[in-house]
Amino acid sequence: MKSVSIIIPIYNAEKFLPDLFSCLSKFNFIEGDQVLLTDNGSTDNSMAICLRQCEKDRHYRVLSFTDAADSYAARNYAVKHATGDVFAFTDSDCKPLPEWLDQVRKVEDGCVMAGKVELELLEDNLWEKFDRLVHLGQTEEAIRNNRVPTANMAVNRNDFMQVGYFEERFSGGDFEWSLRACRKHLKIVYNQEAFIYHPSRKTFEEISTREKRTAYGRGKSDRNNEHSKLRLFLRYFLKIFKIDTNIKLSCQLSKVGVGFKELIYFNVKFFQIRGMQLKAALDGYNQVDARALKIK
Repeated sequence: MKSVSIIIPIYNAEKFLPDLFSCLSKFNFIEGDQVLLTDNGSTDNSMAICLRQCEKDRHYRVLSFTDAADSYAARNYAVKHATGDVFAFTDSDCKPLPEWLDQVRKVEDGCVMAGKVELELLEDNLWEKFDRLVHLGQTEEAIRNNRVPTANMAVNRNDFMQVGYFEERFSGGDFEWSLRACRKHLKIVYNQEAFIYHPSRKTFEEISTREKRTAYGRGKSDRNNEHSKLRLFLRYFLKIFKIDTNIKLSCQLSKVGVGFKELIYFNVKFFQIRGMQLKAALDGYNQVDARALKIK
């Protein structure tokens, strides 16, 4: 039976860690399994909570990586310390079901497993509905297009090393890695039984932070790959005026019960988000520290 290294980047996750560890405690660990918790410079009690968990269970190991504010750099650092036959990736705010570890252990050679990610809807407000429509939909579409999110991904060690480490671009590194995996002729396999819950974003601030983080990652990647800053600017500037996107989202939100006044409010805030994305993309290109921008 193959051993598994579960790799989880940690940053200011103290409110999520009790639920995460409760879920992991239900796993059927075998000899050689490990949970690598890589702290990326947390300023809350995350490190202390992780260290206490290590004292309780020998399968856990805490690593510290502070050279860059970047979850993909933290994952790469953990990979260098991983000993398992399989590398399984998830996030600190996720809740894997008890069968998850057994499922990822089954990943075959030459394959990348994409597990099912389901949003937890607790308040069912405007922004939760938007999150489900857009971001969960993007995740499902991404998997159909052979792009696997690290919220729920597994791959055999040899296959991962054949593809190489994640691009350290702050956001979007998993999808870029997936493209390289396909070029290496790895097969993306969707496994609905490898099930993880992910908390929904419930406020405008949570949604806008997510959108800024994605745009920042795009800007950083364009800088790393020596792409034109003007092209980056035009991509995000023109997005602001894509009224068809507003119309499409408004229709979708209306179908799930969002009223007229809320739709007006949503469209005003959505234009604001587009402007934030433009600034974040340029900040990423200019290598402004992500923690200074409070999007880490």
